[in-house]
Amino acid sequence: MEAESGEATLLLTLEQDCHLILLDVHMPGMDGFETARHLQMTERTRNIPIVFITAVFMSDEFIGRGYALGAVDYLVKPLDDNLLLNRVRQYQYLHEREMALERRTRDLLAANNQLQEALNRLHLAQDKLVQSEKLAALGAIVAAVAHELNTPIGNCMTVASALEDQVGDFEKVLAQGPALKRSQLSDYLSNCHTALQLMMRGLHRAADLVANFKQVAVDHTSSQRRSFDLRETIGGVVALMKTSLRKSPYQIELAIPEGLHMDSYPGPLDQIVSNLINNSVLHGFQGRDHGQMRLQASLEGPHHVRLHYSDDGCGMSEEVRAHVFDPFFTTRLGKGGSGLGMNICYNLVTGLLGGSIEARATPDGGRAFLIVLPLVAPPSS
Repeated sequence: MEAESGEATLLLTLEQDCHLILLDVHMPGMDGFETARHLQMTERTRNIPIVFITAVFMSDEFIGRGYALGAVDYLVKPLDDNLLLNRVRQYQYLHEREMALERRTRDLLAANNQLQEALNRLHLAQDKLVQSEKLAALGAIVAAVAHELNTPIGNCMTVASALEDQVGDFEKVLAQGPALKRSQLSDYLSNCHTALQLMMRGLHRAADLVANFKQVAVDHTSSQRRSFDLRETIGGVVALMKTSLRKSPYQIELAIPEGLHMDSYPGPLDQIVSNLINNSVLHGFQGRDHGQMRLQASLEGPHHVRLHYSDDGCGMSEEVRAHVFDPFFTTRLGKGGSGLGMNICYNLVTGLLGGSIEARATPDGGRAFLIVLPLVAPPSS
C-alpha cells in the first residue's frame, strides 16, 4: 500500500492493518518526522515498526531524531534493492514470531486459567474433606460423650426413682398416725442423704463431661484464638477421647506440667491431638490386643513448647514416614481412610500455629511425632 503524504499515511493506517511502514522523511505537507510523532500518539499504530528513508536528511542529528520517534531503522538513498528486501524480510520474520508468541501466550493463558479453575476445584474439594474430617472427629466425640452420659444420668434416675418410693412410704407412715418411731425417721434421713450423694456424684460427672465437650466443640468449630493452659486444654480433649477408648485395650498417658500458658488456637491443637490418637488406634494398633499412647510436653527455650506424642504400635516404614504428611496418602486405601488426617495436622502446625512437626521411629518399634510450637502464635492473615 502506498500513500503520497503524511496525512494519507495516517488515514491509511486507520483503514488498514499495517505491520511495517517505510516512511520518507521529506514529503509534501506533513513530513515523515511529524507523521511518526502522530503514529506514536495512537494506540493502534504505536507499535508498528517504522523504517525512515531519506536522500537529504543524513546527518546524525536527523538520524537521532528518527530513532527518538520510534524508528527501527534509518536508511539512506540510493538504496540497494537486496538490502531493502532483506530488511523487510527480517521485519516480516520478527512480526511472524511476535504473532506466534502472542498466540502461544494466549494459549498458555487459557491453559493457566483452566489449571487455576481445576486447582480452585481441588482446593474446594479438599476444604470440604477437611471440614468433614473435623466433623467426623467431633461426631466420634459426641457419640462417646452421649454413651458416657448414659451411666451417670441413668444412675441418677434410678436413685431418684428409689427416693420417690421412699418418700411415698414415709408419707403413708405419717398418714397412719402420730406414732412415728425415731428409728424410722433416722433411716429415712439416712437413705435421703445417701440418695442425694449418689445423685450429686452422677450429676457432677455429667456436668464435667458436658463442660469438657462444650469447650472442645467450640474450639473445634470456631478455631478462635485465646489464652489457655496447655494441660487443661489438652487434658479436656484427652478425657473425652478416653471415653471412646474405655472399652478398648488401648491406654493413653498424659504428662504435661502445670503452668504452660499459651496464646494460640486451642481448637486446631485439640484437632491435632485427636488425629494423632485416632491415627494410632486405626493404624498403629491395627490387629493388636493392647496399645499404649503417651503425650508429654515441656518448654523448648523461653518462647516455645515441645510436644512429644508416641505409641508402641507397629511403627512406620521409611516409605510411609516420607509420605505421612502428604495429602490423600493412606495405608488403608479403600478401607475408609481419607488420607487427610496427618496432612491436616501438618498444615495446622506449620500454618496457623506457626510451628514444626516431624515423624520419627521409637526405640521399641513404634512411632512418634515431635511438635514444636511457639507459646505465642504468629498473627493470622
